[in-house]
Amino acid sequence: MCLESKKIIQNLTNKNKNFSLIVKQIGDIDLKKRDLNFEELLKIIINQQLSNHVANIIFLRLKDEFSNSELISPLSIVDFDEKSLRNLGISHSKISFMKETAKYFINYPNLIETWEKLDDKEAKKEIQKIKGFGPWSANIILLFYMGRHDVFPYHDSTLQKAYYEIYGKKLSQNLSEINWAKPYRSIVARYLWKWVDNGMKELT
Repeated sequence: MCLESKKIIQNLTNKNKNFSLIVKQIGDIDLKKRDLNFEELLKIIINQQLSNHVANIIFLRLKDEFSNSELISPLSIVDFDEKSLRNLGISHSKISFMKETAKYFINYPNLIETWEKLDDKEAKKEIQKIKGFGPWSANIILLFYMGRHDVFPYHDSTLQKAYYEIYGKKLSQNLSEINWAKPYRSIVARYLWKWVDNGMKELT
């Protein structure tokens, strides 16, 4: 973790006692953004409404269908037999989303570069033009893959659960409860996810 990130986190812990306890318990986390490409978008589709463990198993099955280690291409998904995809454990709706995304990428090969140039609001709007990418998926892309600082996916059930367990109340859709973390709400989201992954241990 870089010095700048440490300073930002220290500032956030000074603003909120419960968050400071989370940081104290967890320590440093990886804040690097991930590479965004077509294959990663497939992962996001597969991950929708599934645990990370189950989604990873299904995605690895998909990767095993390809004979080399290269990234899965849009054309290969368009040509992939739907019944074979279904046999991998992918639902009919997600297969439809995957194929629509593949076609979108073929038609707009510079799609990701276009997203990168937009502000958060416009990027979310453009991402959601693809069938199967709603508010949750758009926020995940902005937070993990585009490295945007002020993203908190309200529609994420794990984040809602974590917030309720820690603060004893539900998040409102306008996220007013975490205004104290602006403009770095992405960091709060990442720590809440990590806290859940670590077993939601008591904060002391």
